[in-house]
Amino acid sequence: MRIQTCLLIACALVGASCGQRPSLGSWNSKLGLFRWENGEVTLPGGFKYRRTPSDTFEGHFTSADGKLVIRHDIGGYAGAYASRRTAFFFEERVVEGARVWIAKTDRPNGMGVPSVLVAVTFPDSGCANFFLDSTKPEDATLIESVARSFRPKGRADPGPLCR
Repeated sequence: MRIQTCLLIACALVGASCGQRPSLGSWNSKLGLFRWENGEVTLPGGFKYRRTPSDTFEGHFTSADGKLVIRHDIGGYAGAYASRRTAFFFEERVVEGARVWIAKTDRPNGMGVPSVLVAVTFPDSGCANFFLDSTKPEDATLIESVARSFRPKGRADPGPLCR
């Protein structure tokens, strides 16, 4: 009986310490502030956040009316959503020594309505991508706003797919 009790206690302790994944980001809905290990951005008021299980750090922000969804994909293997190669618009900025890439890319949606992927990538801040797919050109201002609000928090290796 003593060995079984010790094993149960040991399993509980190991399970408690290994079972929890560290928090990769934090969302303050009142301030519209989203932070991850290597940066932070501000989103418009009224958005709600939800984490998406994946091999990278993914999630999405949904507007109060549910019509707009800004997604994020963060990690060295997330890739750069704002890519010069496929974009009809590309801009590079530097904020406090960290690069900020903004791109717009045509995306066929299969329904005959032109759609555009608007993305901002922070390649020096954990290869963080924030993006939306929209048929309305004015929605691009949301991603541009996210890009302007960016503040880096330390430097990270951009990873092999985010260079």
